[in-house]
Amino acid sequence: MNEDAAREVLLVRALETSEGSRGLVGEADRLHAGRTAAELAHWDATRGGGAPSAEGFLAHRARLLVERIGTAHPSVARATRALAWRPGLGASILLAALLAGLVVEQVGDRSKVNLLAFPLFGIVAWNLAVYAWLLLAALRRAAGGAGASASAGAGAGSPGTTGAAPAAPGGVGPLRAALLRLAMRTAGATRGPHAAALASFASDWSRAVAPLARARAARILHVAAALFALGAVAGLYLRGLVFDHRIGWESTFLEAPAVRTLLATVLGPAAALLGVMLPGVEGVASIRFPAGAVGAAAATWIHLHALTVLLAAILPRLALAALAGWRESRLARRLPLDLGTPYFRRLLAPFLRGESRLRVVPYSYVPDEPATAGLRAVAAALLGDSAQLALAPTVPYGEESRAAADLAAGESAVPLTLALFSLAATPEVENHGRFLAALRDAAGAPRPLAVLVDAGPYRRRLGSAAGSRLEERRRAWESFAAARDLPLACVDLEAPDLAALEQQLAPVLGGGAP
Repeated sequence: MNEDAAREVLLVRALETSEGSRGLVGEADRLHAGRTAAELAHWDATRGGGAPSAEGFLAHRARLLVERIGTAHPSVARATRALAWRPGLGASILLAALLAGLVVEQVGDRSKVNLLAFPLFGIVAWNLAVYAWLLLAALRRAAGGAGASASAGAGAGSPGTTGAAPAAPGGVGPLRAALLRLAMRTAGATRGPHAAALASFASDWSRAVAPLARARAARILHVAAALFALGAVAGLYLRGLVFDHRIGWESTFLEAPAVRTLLATVLGPAAALLGVMLPGVEGVASIRFPAGAVGAAAATWIHLHALTVLLAAILPRLALAALAGWRESRLARRLPLDLGTPYFRRLLAPFLRGESRLRVVPYSYVPDEPATAGLRAVAAALLGDSAQLALAPTVPYGEESRAAADLAAGESAVPLTLALFSLAATPEVENHGRFLAALRDAAGAPRPLAVLVDAGPYRRRLGSAAGSRLEERRRAWESFAAARDLPLACVDLEAPDLAALEQQLAPVLGGGAP
């Protein structure tokens, strides 16, 4: 999904999952947004000639909810606008770089210019240093080093640099974190009942947009470096129209041979392209200040410096900017989000599979009403809010061959089957193992199978002595399931820890996207 859609999706996720903000999104609003978004996603697919996409469904749903919430809660709408990219900011940076370049060539004595102190020399040297640093960083990344922060542009503190900050523990760099806080404070989103949800959104968005932000910063700052150099050259030519620059050099440590070598190294390629012969050692010595106080006519030297800046600074920076711009454009059109998280999986399950059911087959254990209610919560957590519980009749102990008797062959609405046991039972290969094998061999058994163990009855039966015995029994079931290559979740169905359950059964849940 594109940048704007991804930002709205993460905003809605923060509001729907943060305590104190869930009331913003009523059940009726969620159902309406889900149905409408599914219709719009299918309509988009019909027009495009493809299949409906999970990203399109999420984007439409988020847009509908943001519009509805933003009407009643302006701070929510301001929050998402506050973190949106403003192209005018980039344009301002580029204009400032050009203007800075125009004035950087101001010198104290306009009639005499020191060849060694020529600001264009500094621009060339700086850009060559930046290229070396970028190459070094790329080599470190390729070798698995820690040079990822160098990917955006150049060093901080000078035109053409990114100033990228190292990543903070939460994945948000200190500079970006400060900018986020400023943006949210400006939007009035740091106060009120939804401040925690909006802060979570800002942090999530910063991590998600980080690759795009780096590419964008690189593009802007590479162009800024090129414009800075262009401004410096243009300013020099403009002043040359009204001042007669005379050029020479002076140095405490360098003599004419060393200066000649330096000039030949830096200006040699430009001289070859222009067909200009650089002066020899004697010629260089003749324009040394104060002995050659008059200096030489500066026009040829200015042309040589200008072409050198074009070759060493402007053109390479524009090439790097084009590469960064390509990355920026690609990420802005399709910003990656992890749709395999529980939140997205629950939202996408009805859209991707239609009505789905969680099939639970108990063995030698009859769940009571509170446990059955817990199973319904498990179904919603694993397969989506609209998922239904398909609770099969309990298979009696010793009658494992009947395990699959009531299972419909090829039932497409059942994407997951759970074998349900009580922690009060000790796992036995002859009985519990045969029961699991029967489920696996049942018609439709290529569908995922996992083990769910209800620890509630056993914990309540043991009371204060539950500690070590409960842990010992849990480890026995984990070993039993692992030996059969089946994921296992051990929960109290009367009050299931859904987050832990989702993590334990992650191997059979898969991602949310097609």
